[in-house]
Amino acid sequence: MPKPHVFTSESYLISALRDSKTKKIATDFFDERVDTIAEVVRMGVGSNTYRAFRNLPVRPSTTFRMWTESYIEKSMPPLSSMHASQDYAAYVHDATLALVRYWRTKTRSEMGYGRGAKLLNLVLKKLACLSTLSDLERRNFIFLQHIPLDSYTIMGIQKIAPDLDIPNGSTMKYIKTPDQYKKFQERIAKFAAKAKVPAIYYDILAWDMGHDAKP
Repeated sequence: MPKPHVFTSESYLISALRDSKTKKIATDFFDERVDTIAEVVRMGVGSNTYRAFRNLPVRPSTTFRMWTESYIEKSMPPLSSMHASQDYAAYVHDATLALVRYWRTKTRSEMGYGRGAKLLNLVLKKLACLSTLSDLERRNFIFLQHIPLDSYTIMGIQKIAPDLDIPNGSTMKYIKTPDQYKKFQERIAKFAAKAKVPAIYYDILAWDMGHDAKP
Protein backbone atom coordinates (compact mmCIF):
# COMPACT_ATOMS: atom_id res chain seq x y z
CA MET A 1 0.00 0.00 0.00
CA PRO A 2 1.22 3.56 -0.68
CA LYS A 3 2.52 5.47 2.32
CA PRO A 4 0.33 8.20 3.87
CA HIS A 5 1.25 11.76 3.00
CA VAL A 6 2.29 13.72 6.11
CA PHE A 7 1.47 17.43 5.97
CA THR A 8 4.43 19.41 7.26
CA SER A 9 2.57 22.57 8.32
CA GLU A 10 -0.93 23.81 8.98
CA SER A 11 -0.64 26.38 6.20
CA TYR A 12 0.36 23.65 3.75
CA LEU A 13 -2.70 21.58 4.67
CA ILE A 14 -5.08 24.53 4.47
CA SER A 15 -3.67 25.53 1.09
CA ALA A 16 -4.12 21.97 -0.20
CA LEU A 17 -7.70 21.84 1.11
CA ARG A 18 -8.48 25.08 -0.72
CA ASP A 19 -6.85 23.92 -3.94
CA SER A 20 -9.17 23.72 -6.95
CA LYS A 21 -8.07 20.14 -7.65
CA THR A 22 -9.18 19.00 -4.18
CA LYS A 23 -12.54 20.68 -4.65
CA LYS A 24 -12.98 19.12 -8.09
CA ILE A 25 -12.22 15.61 -6.81
CA ALA A 26 -14.70 16.13 -3.97
CA THR A 27 -17.35 17.49 -6.33
CA ASP A 28 -16.88 14.58 -8.71
CA PHE A 29 -17.22 12.13 -5.82
CA PHE A 30 -20.42 13.65 -4.45
CA ASP A 31 -21.95 14.23 -7.89
CA GLU A 32 -22.28 10.47 -8.41
CA ARG A 33 -25.78 9.11 -7.76
CA VAL A 34 -26.51 5.77 -6.12
CA ASP A 35 -30.06 4.47 -6.13
CA THR A 36 -30.21 2.18 -3.10
CA ILE A 37 -28.77 1.97 0.40
CA ALA A 38 -27.57 -1.55 -0.38
CA GLU A 39 -25.43 -0.11 -3.19
CA VAL A 40 -24.18 2.65 -0.91
CA VAL A 41 -23.01 0.11 1.67
CA ARG A 42 -21.36 -2.10 -0.95
CA MET A 43 -19.59 0.80 -2.68
CA GLY A 44 -18.65 2.62 0.52
CA VAL A 45 -16.21 0.04 1.87
CA GLY A 46 -13.71 -1.54 -0.48
CA SER A 47 -12.67 -5.18 -0.31
CA ASN A 48 -9.17 -4.25 0.88
CA THR A 49 -10.64 -2.85 4.10
CA TYR A 50 -12.19 -6.18 5.02
CA ARG A 51 -8.77 -7.83 4.85
CA ALA A 52 -8.10 -6.37 8.28
CA PHE A 53 -10.57 -8.92 9.69
CA ARG A 54 -9.06 -12.39 9.43
CA ASN A 55 -9.93 -15.89 10.58
CA LEU A 56 -13.56 -15.19 11.41
CA PRO A 57 -16.37 -17.78 11.45
CA VAL A 58 -18.40 -15.56 9.06
CA ARG A 59 -17.55 -13.41 6.04
CA PRO A 60 -16.74 -9.92 7.36
CA SER A 61 -18.08 -8.15 4.27
CA THR A 62 -21.44 -9.95 4.38
CA THR A 63 -21.78 -9.46 8.14
CA PHE A 64 -21.04 -5.74 7.93
CA ARG A 65 -23.21 -5.10 4.88
CA MET A 66 -26.28 -6.84 6.26
CA TRP A 67 -26.18 -5.00 9.56
CA THR A 68 -25.31 -1.59 8.13
CA GLU A 69 -27.92 -1.66 5.38
CA SER A 70 -30.64 -2.47 7.92
CA TYR A 71 -29.43 0.12 10.46
CA ILE A 72 -29.26 2.96 7.95
CA GLU A 73 -32.58 2.14 6.32
CA LYS A 74 -34.28 2.34 9.71
CA SER A 75 -32.64 5.67 10.54
CA MET A 76 -32.89 7.43 7.18
CA PRO A 77 -35.81 9.82 7.80
CA PRO A 78 -34.15 11.61 10.74
CA LEU A 79 -30.62 11.11 9.39
CA SER A 80 -31.32 12.76 6.05
CA SER A 81 -32.83 15.82 7.72
CA MET A 82 -30.18 16.41 10.42
CA HIS A 83 -28.76 19.91 10.73
CA ALA A 84 -26.88 19.95 14.04
CA SER A 85 -23.35 18.61 14.28
CA GLN A 86 -24.04 17.41 17.84
CA ASP A 87 -26.95 15.28 16.64
CA TYR A 88 -24.86 13.81 13.85
CA ALA A 89 -21.98 13.03 16.22
CA ALA A 90 -24.39 11.28 18.58
CA TYR A 91 -25.77 9.25 15.67
CA VAL A 92 -22.29 8.10 14.59
CA HIS A 93 -21.34 7.25 18.19
CA ASP A 94 -24.51 5.23 18.85
CA ALA A 95 -24.23 3.45 15.51
CA THR A 96 -20.59 2.56 16.18
CA LEU A 97 -21.41 1.07 19.58
CA ALA A 98 -24.29 -0.91 18.06
CA LEU A 99 -22.05 -2.22 15.27
CA VAL A 100 -19.32 -3.24 17.72
CA ARG A 101 -21.86 -5.15 19.82
CA TYR A 102 -23.33 -6.89 16.77
CA TRP A 103 -19.88 -7.77 15.47
CA ARG A 104 -18.92 -9.32 18.80
CA THR A 105 -22.04 -11.49 18.77
CA LYS A 106 -21.69 -12.67 15.17
CA THR A 107 -17.92 -13.08 14.89
CA ARG A 108 -16.92 -13.78 18.50
CA SER A 109 -14.20 -11.17 18.07
CA GLU A 110 -13.65 -7.50 18.85
CA MET A 111 -13.98 -4.97 16.03
CA GLY A 112 -12.94 -2.03 18.22
CA TYR A 113 -14.35 1.49 18.28
CA GLY A 114 -11.87 2.92 15.78
CA ARG A 115 -12.38 0.28 13.12
CA GLY A 116 -16.14 0.32 13.56
CA ALA A 117 -16.31 4.10 13.23
CA LYS A 118 -14.07 4.07 10.16
CA LEU A 119 -16.25 1.57 8.29
CA LEU A 120 -19.43 3.42 9.20
CA ASN A 121 -18.00 6.76 8.15
CA LEU A 122 -16.96 5.34 4.79
CA VAL A 123 -20.55 4.28 4.20
CA LEU A 124 -21.96 7.59 5.44
CA LYS A 125 -19.60 9.42 3.09
CA LYS A 126 -21.06 7.48 0.16
CA LEU A 127 -24.58 7.94 1.52
CA ALA A 128 -24.38 11.58 0.43
CA CYS A 129 -24.64 10.23 -3.13
CA LEU A 130 -28.04 8.59 -2.51
CA SER A 131 -30.30 9.69 -5.34
CA THR A 132 -33.37 10.21 -3.13
CA LEU A 133 -31.73 13.03 -1.15
CA SER A 134 -32.75 16.55 -2.07
CA ASP A 135 -30.01 19.03 -3.00
CA LEU A 136 -30.41 20.75 0.38
CA GLU A 137 -30.27 17.46 2.30
CA ARG A 138 -27.15 16.47 0.37
CA ARG A 139 -25.35 19.76 1.10
CA ASN A 140 -26.22 19.58 4.79
CA PHE A 141 -25.14 15.95 4.99
CA ILE A 142 -21.77 16.64 3.34
CA PHE A 143 -21.02 19.38 5.86
CA LEU A 144 -21.94 17.14 8.81
CA GLN A 145 -19.81 14.17 7.84
CA HIS A 146 -16.97 12.82 9.94
CA ILE A 147 -13.59 11.66 8.72
CA PRO A 148 -12.98 7.91 8.28
CA LEU A 149 -9.88 7.67 10.47
CA ASP A 150 -7.26 5.38 8.96
CA SER A 151 -3.53 5.48 8.25
CA TYR A 152 -3.93 8.21 5.61
CA THR A 153 -6.10 10.59 7.61
CA ILE A 154 -4.39 9.93 10.96
CA MET A 155 -0.78 10.13 9.79
CA GLY A 156 -1.57 13.14 7.63
CA ILE A 157 -1.76 15.41 10.69
CA GLN A 158 1.00 13.79 12.74
CA LYS A 159 3.35 16.79 12.49
CA ILE A 160 0.73 19.52 12.85
CA ALA A 161 -1.19 18.05 15.80
CA PRO A 162 1.58 17.06 18.26
CA ASP A 163 -0.83 17.01 21.20
CA LEU A 164 -2.58 14.00 19.66
CA ASP A 165 0.60 11.93 20.14
CA ILE A 166 0.31 10.05 16.86
CA PRO A 167 2.89 7.22 16.63
CA ASN A 168 4.50 6.29 13.34
CA GLY A 169 2.53 3.70 11.43
CA SER A 170 -0.82 4.44 13.09
CA THR A 171 -3.87 2.86 11.48
CA MET A 172 -7.60 2.78 12.23
CA LYS A 173 -6.88 0.52 15.23
CA TYR A 174 -5.06 3.42 16.90
CA ILE A 175 -8.44 5.03 17.67
CA LYS A 176 -9.64 3.10 20.72
CA THR A 177 -12.08 5.35 22.61
CA PRO A 178 -14.92 7.76 21.79
CA ASP A 179 -12.97 10.60 23.44
CA GLN A 180 -9.92 9.98 21.29
CA TYR A 181 -12.13 9.78 18.19
CA LYS A 182 -13.79 13.07 19.11
CA LYS A 183 -10.45 14.87 19.51
CA PHE A 184 -9.33 13.80 16.04
CA GLN A 185 -12.62 14.84 14.46
CA GLU A 186 -12.57 18.23 16.18
CA ARG A 187 -8.98 18.94 15.18
CA ILE A 188 -9.54 18.07 11.52
CA ALA A 189 -12.79 20.07 11.48
CA LYS A 190 -10.84 23.14 12.69
CA PHE A 191 -8.35 22.81 9.84
CA ALA A 192 -11.19 22.46 7.35
CA ALA A 193 -13.02 25.46 8.83
CA LYS A 194 -9.93 27.61 8.26
CA ALA A 195 -9.91 26.45 4.65
CA LYS A 196 -13.69 27.07 4.44
CA VAL A 197 -14.44 23.59 3.11
CA PRO A 198 -16.39 20.64 4.58
CA ALA A 199 -14.27 18.49 6.90
CA ILE A 200 -14.84 15.43 4.69
CA TYR A 201 -12.69 17.12 2.03
CA TYR A 202 -9.71 16.25 4.21
CA ASP A 203 -10.43 12.56 3.76
CA ILE A 204 -10.51 13.02 -0.01
CA LEU A 205 -7.29 15.05 0.09
CA ALA A 206 -5.39 12.70 2.42
CA TRP A 207 -6.21 9.68 0.27
CA ASP A 208 -5.34 11.55 -2.92
CA MET A 209 -2.04 12.88 -1.57
CA GLY A 210 -1.14 9.48 -0.16
CA HIS A 211 -1.51 8.03 -3.63
CA ASP A 212 0.81 10.62 -5.19
CA ALA A 213 -1.87 12.80 -6.76
CA LYS A 214 -0.54 16.16 -5.60
CA PRO A 215 -2.68 19.29 -6.02
